[in-house]
Amino acid sequence: MGFFKDVFSRSDISSQGKDLARQFSKRLPKERVGDVKRVDVEFDILLGNALGFQRKKGLGVFGKSHLVNSLQWSLVEEGYAKDFAMEIGNRLATRLASTE
Repeated sequence: MGFFKDVFSRSDISSQGKDLARQFSKRLPKERVGDVKRVDVEFDILLGNALGFQRKKGLGVFGKSHLVNSLQWSLVEEGYAKDFAMEIGNRLATRLASTE
């Protein structure tokens, strides 16, 4: 069931990934990414928002993957280094993968 939900709600998932990236960039300017404590705090907020969306929409594997991918590329568009965006995305993917 999750697969079909994921396929039919792709635009919602993409939009949410972009929104998460915008919120993250407002709270953590790219100049502050060297502050590990601040990055961890902002990641926890990002994770909470992503988990809430995942539960609300009942995302399956493909939906979670699409959400992470959308977030990563949106962070790059916001001006973050690609390596940093991929690190945040990988952390998020790991945490989302452990939820149902």
